[in-house]
Amino acid sequence: MLIDAHAHFATPDELPARAHVRTVFCGTDPVSAATALSLRSENRLAACALHPWYADRFTVAELLPFIRESAALGEIGLDSVWTDVNMAVQREAFAGQLDLAQRLGLPVVLHTKGMEGEIARTLRGYDMPKLVHWYSCEDYLDEYIDQGCWFTVGPDHAGNPAVQAVIRRVPLDRLLTETDGLDAVAWALNRPATPDMIGETLRGELRAIAAAHGVHPAEAEDRVAENLERFLSGHGGAGL
Repeated sequence: MLIDAHAHFATPDELPARAHVRTVFCGTDPVSAATALSLRSENRLAACALHPWYADRFTVAELLPFIRESAALGEIGLDSVWTDVNMAVQREAFAGQLDLAQRLGLPVVLHTKGMEGEIARTLRGYDMPKLVHWYSCEDYLDEYIDQGCWFTVGPDHAGNPAVQAVIRRVPLDRLLTETDGLDAVAWALNRPATPDMIGETLRGELRAIAAAHGVHPAEAEDRVAENLERFLSGHGGAGL
């Protein structure tokens, strides 16, 4: 089964294309969190939390009912590139949610844009499973690998050297595939995205993983599926 470890829901038209894709839908504010939870099924899970982009519009307390029903807490983090939300506000939401995840025993999904070094240092104070989504920075990668973090491969892997470094350097048992949702696929590929591109994107990431680690794509698919279950169950994290 294909794995989409991090996706933002775009349209009901995508659901048939996800029939054989184990998907973790992300809810980043009260509305999208409610949607993510409503989509749950045998192969659809939810990960809800307060995204740094919305940290000045909502509170962690408003997301708490959704977080308590989630398979993971995320995406959370810091962003100095794509938002002008005050960094002090972002840091307060980030720290509070890391503490919450630790108390609840939930794995976390991380958004690190422009703040990779600070986040890597902060994470050393926590021992829950940590998934870095679409890491696209050419620095600090070893600091995350050394902590036993999981990583998703971003849909721009074919042309992004930083994502290619993730594929090469992260151990096979820490890699996952993701679309980040149809809107993100369209952005990454610079063309309109249709539901059939969900499977195409994930299979392309699997081929890249397989080539980098010297395995058959079918084995890479099996390993990625196993990795998601280990991440969600909290098993297999280095230093945990």
